[in-house]
Amino acid sequence: MQQSSGRDVSKEENVPSVPDFITFTCYQRRKFLASVKNRNLAVRILGEVRARFQFKLIGYVLMPDHVHLLISEPPCSSPAKAMQVFKQRVSRLLRGKKRRNTSQLVLAFPEEDALPRRFWQRRYFDMNLYSAYLIRQKLDYIHANPVKEKLVSHPRDWPWSSWSAHVGQDAMLAVDFL
Repeated sequence: MQQSSGRDVSKEENVPSVPDFITFTCYQRRKFLASVKNRNLAVRILGEVRARFQFKLIGYVLMPDHVHLLISEPPCSSPAKAMQVFKQRVSRLLRGKKRRNTSQLVLAFPEEDALPRRFWQRRYFDMNLYSAYLIRQKLDYIHANPVKEKLVSHPRDWPWSSWSAHVGQDAMLAVDFL
């Protein structure tokens, strides 16, 4: 454990080979992922970002207003970069926005004012999991989330979660086991 200026640096840096529990929310906790179509798209993009950054996906759940992930450190990048790409791609596709051409004047139209300025909150919560106990605890938390929020009565009924994969059933995304 590194110490620098009296603060615990290990809590702020990602540690390779230690899984990360990541949580991020939709802007102002709005339910932008409430529809089946939107959650399906977000799962598809998660799979694409996983393939691009080659991180291990240990657990996941997509909720109407937030996402929980349990991933490994990407071998040639960082969780921050992978999450940035995921969030940008989901936001652009669901909001129908393309990258702006900054050399061109952009005029705002009144109907655009109805859309929130952001899709996601700017930051995310990231916790390094140093023990098998913490990994199991966070997986259980992820899988119980749809039940806790009264979206379903059992985790098997929420397909936008890794629960099915962890019990040996077909899932929207395969998971990596530690």
